[in-house]
Amino acid sequence: MLRFLARLAKGERGSVVVEFTLLLPLFLTFVFAIVELGSAWYSKQMLVSASREGARLGALFEGGDDSEVEAFVANLLNRAGFPGQVQVTSTGASGSTGNLVTVAIAGNHQLSVLGNLVPGVPSSLILNATTVMRHE
Repeated sequence: MLRFLARLAKGERGSVVVEFTLLLPLFLTFVFAIVELGSAWYSKQMLVSASREGARLGALFEGGDDSEVEAFVANLLNRAGFPGQVQVTSTGASGSTGNLVTVAIAGNHQLSVLGNLVPGVPSSLILNATTVMRHE
């Protein structure tokens, strides 16, 4: 009987379960961070692309105005499925040749898992994109 207890005390069968239990929350937090920050990066790239398209439209569009560029960019982001609210600002679309056309977009991206799982992490990020082109 003593021999059995000595062998049981030296055994390491339960240590793997304890280590797994301790490291699983850290691993899952790391995986969720990669997924959510990747999603935020994708949303940022959607904003950058939409601001470029809007500035290009404003730079080439003869007789247009800023409200048409803003509506175009908002529609583009809506069709692309941007997940947050968007504020689009355009200036210079109705200007003459050589003037600058500026399209600025601010959007809100939610971090639903990380914001609730990790203390101190905000539940949303404000993403910005600005493009400036010369009116042709």
